[in-house]
Order: sequence, then C-alpha cells, then structure tokens
Amino acid sequence: MDWCSRMTLAHSDAIQASLIPGIRLLDFEDGVNSFYIIESERGLKTLNSSMWGEGFGRHYRLMNRQVDRSYSCDDPMAEMNDFMRLKGLKAEGTAALLTAARVKDRGYSELSLHTGLKVCTWATAGLSNKARAGQEQRPEELFPGTINIITVIDGQLTDAAMVNAVITATEAKTAALQDAGIRMEDIDKHATGTTTDAVIIASTQEGPPFRYAGTATQLGYFVGRTVYESVKSSIVRYEQWVLSSNQ
Repeated sequence: MDWCSRMTLAHSDAIQASLIPGIRLLDFEDGVNSFYIIESERGLKTLNSSMWGEGFGRHYRLMNRQVDRSYSCDDPMAEMNDFMRLKGLKAEGTAALLTAARVKDRGYSELSLHTGLKVCTWATAGLSNKARAGQEQRPEELFPGTINIITVIDGQLTDAAMVNAVITATEAKTAALQDAGIRMEDIDKHATGTTTDAVIIASTQEGPPFRYAGTATQLGYFVGRTVYESVKSSIVRYEQWVLSSNQ
C-alpha cells in the first residue's frame, strides 16, 4: 500500500472488506462533504465516464463524492484536485464521481462463481431530475441529478468487454428504475435515468479472461444483477429519506 492509501486509512470512519481480495471500501462521513473510496492494493484497469480519471486508465482508488445540490464550479478539475489534496489523496491514481445524493444511502451487491469470477457493485441514486433518453426536453430542464455506479470485476477484460459492461450496467440501471416505478413527472412514461448519470467499470486483470460482457454471458449476468440490485436498493433508501424529509 502506498503512502496515499495509508493516509486515507488513517482518516476513514469505517472500513469494509469486499468479496474481491485486496478490494475494500473506506467510508468518510462529513455531512454534505461525505464520500467513499473503493481502494485496491493493485492497480485496476478502469473505464470512467466522468472527467476525473476519464476514459481508460489505471487507478488504485475509485471515489464517489457527495456535494451540495447547488454545487457549481468554473474549473471542476481544479476544485476536485484541491479537494483530494485536502483529504490526503493524490489525483493521480484516483478516479472520481460526483453526486448530490447522500452517499450513505448507497446500495451494494456482490456475486461470485466457482471459476473465480467475482463482481461487486456500489451505487448511489438521486432522483431529483429524472430523465428519459430520447425524450424531447428543453435545454433549461437539463440540470444535474445523478445515479452513480461503480462496478469492480475480478477478471481479465478486453477493452471491448469493458465497453460491453457499461452497456449492460446501463440497461440494468434502467430496469431497476422501471421496476421501482420511477416515472417522468410531465409525461406518463418511465424514466431511464437522470441527466448526469455516471459509471466506472474496473477490473483486476487477474483471474478468468473475458472478451464479452453482454447479457448472454456469465460476466454480463453478474454485472447486470449487481447493478440492478444496488441501484434498486439505493432508490428505496432515497425515497425513504425524501419521505422522512417531507414529514
């Protein structure tokens, strides 16, 4: 473990081991500034849809950071780098997502197979700005609202399999929203997500090899199931929080 990881550990409020050896969750509770990190003892191959550690890369830490709903920044890269430095983290080696949803309301799901395949997914769901992909919307309606998904796979994935996993994760997220009855407010149709959803797919590049991650494959099934369960769990917690806040 490098110095940066030891610094993270020293300030963590909770540490949770995962199904995958060498992968653990570090939880930092600080109100609206809360965040959690999925930390790996070895570098992970990553595919990230956000700007912080974007695209394909190699990372040791995957962060989901909570921000205020009014968060706005002219230079979000610089602001995130400053935040990481304050928390004892280096931007290099860290991929990150932002959300206005409460990170403590995350959902988690894991699956394993005797062949060595293991998949873990963490998700946070905020539904203040639901969206339906392909539905006509005015530009002024496109403000942030986020479902963040982080999936870690104990396996060797090609670039194509990583992209395929993003597709499967997105389909599973939408299925979870549909089964939870999440509908658009102005039209009688199901929401497919929110306007700023993000995903990180990470693989250990150890264990069984995979070239595909569609729903016809064992890997795709595991990705789909863990994403579905974690998103649905977070939706339940989000709705409970909204209900209690309105009472």
